[in-house]
Amino acid sequence: MRYRPFGLSGKAVSVLSLLLRDQGRRVPAEAWRALTVSAMECGINAFEVEAGVEPLAAGFRQGLESVERRLLFVAWRITSDGRTPTDARAIELAVRAGLAQTGAAYFDLLTLDEAAYATLTAEGARLLEDVRNAGLTLELGVSGVGAVVDQAVASGAFDALSSPFNLTSGWNVRRRIREAAQRNMTITGFDAFPAELCRDPSQDKPKGSLFRWRRTPHLPSGGYGFLHETRNWRADELCLAYALTEPALACVQFEAYRPEVIERLAAVPDRELPPGIAAQIEMARIDSDPEDQPA
Repeated sequence: MRYRPFGLSGKAVSVLSLLLRDQGRRVPAEAWRALTVSAMECGINAFEVEAGVEPLAAGFRQGLESVERRLLFVAWRITSDGRTPTDARAIELAVRAGLAQTGAAYFDLLTLDEAAYATLTAEGARLLEDVRNAGLTLELGVSGVGAVVDQAVASGAFDALSSPFNLTSGWNVRRRIREAAQRNMTITGFDAFPAELCRDPSQDKPKGSLFRWRRTPHLPSGGYGFLHETRNWRADELCLAYALTEPALACVQFEAYRPEVIERLAAVPDRELPPGIAAQIEMARIDSDPEDQPA
């Protein structure tokens, strides 16, 4: 595993960060503990945990019991349905519950997702500052991709940005990352694996057909077929390796629900992209995104 400084925080974080969120899966605490421990055994010390899921927080806490807190980077993500105001009470409850459930003592980063920031009230914004000033979180961050995130970056109120970044990212995403870097924000990339490119082409074959042998597997459009044709590499591994080449990113965040997936992806930072792959990615990206083509 490789490590990079997380902005001005003084902490070194693994170039891979594990995002833990339930998304309705109803995963038990024991499974979250296993994922947390598996990540740490692979050298990952950066985690972001979704607020409001008690089994998740409990399992994460169990996973941290054998590690010194100062060695870990723990982010707590406040989410919203986009309708309920993110006011002072909502933030206070989320922070207090998070500290109690995870036993983290403090958060290295408190993140608002895009919907939570969009519904942030004035009193909620003041409480965020109070939480940081009190040392309950060392930094404040925002995560998302829409125009409201551009507003958050321009506001100067946040220390960190979580932005999508992958081999298909166009000029708008790259512009946002550049502007955030110019404001000395620390940047985490997510969505490194475009689903339409990483899907296994063999799964497109019709099951039970007498003519399966005649069917040509569907390859990703836009010239990305090489993702499934590179020897000793899987498509998601190539996508991750490419995202890790972006110097503006402190780390790349990913989700996994099986320890073996964490172990496989954790080996990617120690590998080099095969010769010529970076050039193929750039050509495919420009060909598939007219806005990135030169005038």
